[in-house]
Amino acid sequence: MISWMQKHKKWLVITIWISTIAFVGAGFVGWGSYSYGKSGGTVATVGSIDINSEDLQKEYSGLYAQYEQMFGKEFNKETADKLKLDQQAYNNLVQKYLILNLAKKYGITATNDEVLAELVKYKTFFKDGKFDKETYIQILAQNKTNPTDFEEGLKKDITFYKTISIFNLSMNDKEMKTLNQIFFSEDKVSINIIDSKNISKDYKPEDLKKYWEANKNNYKSIPTYKIAIQKLQIGTDEKLSKNDALKKYLALKNGKETFTSEEVIDDKNSYFAEHLVAIIGMKNGEIAKPFKIDNDFVIVKMITKNLPSPLAFEQAISLVKADFEKSIVKKGLEAKRDALLKDFQGTSIGYINKDQAPIIPSLNADEIKLLVSDIFASKSAINSSTLGNKIVVFKIDDTKIGNFNNDKNQFLRQSILKIKNDELIISVLEKLKNEYEIKSNMKVE
Repeated sequence: MISWMQKHKKWLVITIWISTIAFVGAGFVGWGSYSYGKSGGTVATVGSIDINSEDLQKEYSGLYAQYEQMFGKEFNKETADKLKLDQQAYNNLVQKYLILNLAKKYGITATNDEVLAELVKYKTFFKDGKFDKETYIQILAQNKTNPTDFEEGLKKDITFYKTISIFNLSMNDKEMKTLNQIFFSEDKVSINIIDSKNISKDYKPEDLKKYWEANKNNYKSIPTYKIAIQKLQIGTDEKLSKNDALKKYLALKNGKETFTSEEVIDDKNSYFAEHLVAIIGMKNGEIAKPFKIDNDFVIVKMITKNLPSPLAFEQAISLVKADFEKSIVKKGLEAKRDALLKDFQGTSIGYINKDQAPIIPSLNADEIKLLVSDIFASKSAINSSTLGNKIVVFKIDDTKIGNFNNDKNQFLRQSILKIKNDELIISVLEKLKNEYEIKSNMKVE
């Protein structure tokens, strides 16, 4: 969830703060909170408008509420901290106040009737099915605010929403029908599937040797380490056994005694487990203090290190053969692809569209999905799609406008308008940043 939210953060934030008006009362239902220091303090000034700590707290609570509504129990305080929700709240508020400066410039504001209409939407303030003034005042008091401040906040939110609405784009039915038909257009396609199974792997022994000579640095021995080992079995008194091991370590280090065995290990050795990295990092001649493995104290001395070196042809032949055959197949696939791109010959699979996968017996569902995506993304009539061990060369023989899809028209309209509106709002905000100075008392990213 975290990685998805971070990847889509720009668009997710715009979606959230445009709909903020629906969550003005978030603080009344116990959603997340964040401490921004002394109550009433100014955390930033945007243009001619101050952002105080209460504004920031409300913004944080509203963001927390909406993330929690979208992601349920997966979203919690720990997740909010990882997403730096406090900084996101600050950045959102700066953007909103840039819009409010624009509203102030052009005299856009909220009327008392608009504030009242918004106020009576909150069921929190209802009693016996109706808005109740005493309940309203009581709940505000419990949340350390009052009607004047709360209604002023509502007024800001309504003004912001009215200003943002100016930038909402629209599309008439004729434009939408044209886009719908283009989106659901169909391509008549012919294909030729080149499968690696049909590529010859024949070669001469000397070809294999030449390949090894050109790539011998890719075939090296694994690093090995010659070490001396001394093991001391742990007795009934482990503390006493450890003291004996330390005495043995000092004797070995001072040359008064010699190690009982030697061994060559590599970096995949399982016996030494978590001690392996430390052993590999030792210098030649260095002796490590005793460490415990199973029922022994073990002392190790590094004798020599054998670093990776190119393998002889005879030693590397199995690896070289596998890689060489892969390169033959790759070149064979590409050669056949290039020939077909110049002089295409294929089999028609008829008209295809984005909405319904064609049936191609020699391809699986994932391969077909990728092929269709490549076909509709292609900028040329003849092109190719690489599908693992296959290459499909395709030719778009014809394109026809799709049938109007009324069932998906509303979804398509919303998707197109959202992309256009989001881009427009981002452009407006960038211009407003140049027009209105932002003075911050917070350290933010």
